[in-house]
Amino acid sequence: MTQLDNTHEEGATFCAVHPDRETGLRCISCNRLMCVECAVRTPVGYRCKECVRGQESKFFTANSADDIVTFAVCAVLTGIAAAVLGQFPFGIWIAIIAGLPLGGAISEVALRATGRRRSRYSHTIAGAAAVIGGLAGAGLTVIIRYNSAVAEALRQMGGAAGNINIPPISLDVIVSGIFSDIGTLILIGLIAFAVYGRYRMKL
Repeated sequence: MTQLDNTHEEGATFCAVHPDRETGLRCISCNRLMCVECAVRTPVGYRCKECVRGQESKFFTANSADDIVTFAVCAVLTGIAAAVLGQFPFGIWIAIIAGLPLGGAISEVALRATGRRRSRYSHTIAGAAAVIGGLAGAGLTVIIRYNSAVAEALRQMGGAAGNINIPPISLDVIVSGIFSDIGTLILIGLIAFAVYGRYRMKL
């Protein structure tokens, strides 16, 4: 099947989307004229973007509720993973070993929660949710560590601790603590990468 229209019985032919671009290339599905920019190469020949999008839409059956579930599951589970694993030493090694498998498991849970339905943007939603949830979990770890350090300091001070006013942890301290924990950041990045990649795969 050839897409080159070499018959110019009616003169020059132009792209249906870009009428200023002369072309003889036609979509194998709808026979629409298209320029190189509009053409999408497929195993059976060149198609226009509209036909490709229509074909893909058959596989995107999720609704807005499914996207919300996808976001919630990926965010919560990544947050839990970041908060729990952030408590352990050797964080970088844990992240390298566990990051990708955890991401695969989290994406599988999210897919099952939505009946394996996906939207055109599920991969972006899932990946962003993993990052946001992971950073929230890392922030929780910083708060837990701060409170533990304060409690230990007060315990060691004994009776004198009653006269000391301990300020709550500030946002600057939380942000600084998150981005100084390289192991947790690597863990979040690997989980997000795995989740994004899993949603990009064909089911």
